[in-house]
Amino acid sequence: MIFLQEEKLDTFDEAMDKAKMQIPLYCKDWTNFHLSDPGMTILENLLAFQLNQQRQIASVSPQVQEKLLNMMNFKRNINKCARVLLETKNASQPFLIPVNQRFVLGDLSYESNRQVEIGTNKLIGIFNETSTGEIEDLSMLLVEEMNVERYPFGKEAKEGTAIYFQIENPIASGDEVIFYIRNSHNEWRNPAVDRKFVNSFGEIKWEVYTEKGFEPITVHDYTGGMVASGELRIKQTAGTMKQYKKKGYVIRGTLEKSNYDVVPVLDGVFGFLFEVWQKNTESTCLTFPKGKEIPLYLDLLEAGYFRVYCKEKDGKYYEYIAGELKRGQRTYDYEHAGYGQFIFKFSNHIAAGSDSIKVVAYNDRMMRQYRIGELYGFDDQEFDLNVENVVKESFSLLVETEEPDHSLSYSFVKPDRTGDGIVNYSIDENVGHIVVHDAGKYINSVIYVCGCAVTQGEKGNILAGKKFIPEGYQSDIVFTNPAPGEGGRAGETVQELSTRFLGDLRSPYTLVRESDYEQLVKEIPELCIRKVHAYKEPNSNEISVTLMPYSEKEQPIISELYQQVITEYLQERRMLTTKVSLVQPSYVPVDVHGTVYVKKNYKNCKEDIQTLLNKELDYANGQKNFGEVLSFHDLFHELEQLECVDFVYDFSITPRDRVHAKLNGMDIVPNNNALLVPGELFIDIETQIEE
Repeated sequence: MIFLQEEKLDTFDEAMDKAKMQIPLYCKDWTNFHLSDPGMTILENLLAFQLNQQRQIASVSPQVQEKLLNMMNFKRNINKCARVLLETKNASQPFLIPVNQRFVLGDLSYESNRQVEIGTNKLIGIFNETSTGEIEDLSMLLVEEMNVERYPFGKEAKEGTAIYFQIENPIASGDEVIFYIRNSHNEWRNPAVDRKFVNSFGEIKWEVYTEKGFEPITVHDYTGGMVASGELRIKQTAGTMKQYKKKGYVIRGTLEKSNYDVVPVLDGVFGFLFEVWQKNTESTCLTFPKGKEIPLYLDLLEAGYFRVYCKEKDGKYYEYIAGELKRGQRTYDYEHAGYGQFIFKFSNHIAAGSDSIKVVAYNDRMMRQYRIGELYGFDDQEFDLNVENVVKESFSLLVETEEPDHSLSYSFVKPDRTGDGIVNYSIDENVGHIVVHDAGKYINSVIYVCGCAVTQGEKGNILAGKKFIPEGYQSDIVFTNPAPGEGGRAGETVQELSTRFLGDLRSPYTLVRESDYEQLVKEIPELCIRKVHAYKEPNSNEISVTLMPYSEKEQPIISELYQQVITEYLQERRMLTTKVSLVQPSYVPVDVHGTVYVKKNYKNCKEDIQTLLNKELDYANGQKNFGEVLSFHDLFHELEQLECVDFVYDFSITPRDRVHAKLNGMDIVPNNNALLVPGELFIDIETQIEE
């Protein structure tokens, strides 16, 4: 209501007409709507006041609207970079990927956030082993061209079954590697919130083989026990890896608890990946502890626009210039060791600390406009960067202040920081607009861009299987993404935030109608819901919910885990006076008897008739839902319309289970928790009688 545009608000007469229409709903005794009635006078005054308030609120500035929404815990979604996992191929020897190394895909740019060492290690085999010692080779999952499906824990996913990843070289203790697991039934399952599964479909114990035997390691599993596509972030926290029998170095995952709704089926496994983010770094600030020599591998340094700042004993940063190292001089020396590779050298009078040295590097474009302006000290001073779609997490300002001895000190400030004397500012990352709310003790200081990167939001959420080109050098190494990009989004405007708020207000958090229950159950994270039906029990204030989950079983029921999760969701959102219960689905076979005369010279007519009947009777795999009537007339007509059918001589349909389905005339009416399925088809095929 508070964010309606002014031109969309009702006029006074329209509001009065709507109010008069609603009066009988609240008071049946109020029948006098003449203007002389005191109640109408009160209503007129209330409506006039309400409309005036609405117009006042509708005309407020976007900044005020955003603050009002923030008070209701609604905040704008900021720009977010898409994340992609890359795989290397044809690497014959280890190599380094520098921080902010750029990988190009069309007009998109992806960058590494940190320096990454790429080795030559790789997956060379996969197999599983049951608790009784039976072994199945799963290595075909490593061959992308094959596109095969394999069960990592067997078709029954029994507890005690283990999957083994064979790798070419051992993983050093303390190192972390990333595997990507691709599940072939990914489309069945609702996505988890923030990629983290909370429901325990399968619990896997992860180990590596060392000289002490199998020892546990730390694994962050984003697959939910391999029920969905996702990554395994494996940190080698055990001892030195040793070869396991004749199978080489192995990582073992043992299924300790099996509670799967859908048994995991994989069609691809990819190992030793690294992360890149869709962004284009215009400038960056890197921080280092005190040291005489600081090696830095950063392609952005090749542009030649970099500055160095060091913290001294007074706790302030000062700019150091390149030159000969002398005692008492703010100088540094550097050596250009290769493309993007620099070694910075410093004297001893820098203050000790983890953030003693900062190197700020700019590209050509940002160097021409990195100076923003001077802080005059008045509230809400505004600046424009001429840069759009800024990544807020990477943005920072460099504040230059003149000291009493006329030297220049520097401060590094992130957006939205508060505190005594610091520069408090915000940035609209969509348009690159800065508002300095309070200059603090930095009045008359000059501000510069320090760190800045831009992104293309959701455009970076690319499909899997793309080929990336590294910028700055040529190589035979191929970089591809086995998994799609995810997480990229554009920053919201205030208007988009208002629209999201209004949409949230209209969302049914309290379940009222049967359709509310059905919609909620369909969208519960992590579950695989194929069909759901909610219905009111007669002569009671009770809602029953039945459902059919996705499953490889022909007639699945609601598992204990599903009952627990769904019941918790429904109990939190039901009306206090409404009782909610889960009902197991029933599957009712329908038998068909009949005689059909077919035309001459038609082949496979019996198969066509059986296909049609199986399709129309199969509620579980078809479009029809629980409780829908099977019309005898419609089915009879569909059968007659087959091209090969001359006429239907005799035809009947009968539910095998009369408890969960009834005959109404010649139609079959299943119970609200029942789905019809094909039974026995007794169809006699006759050829047309010749006169």
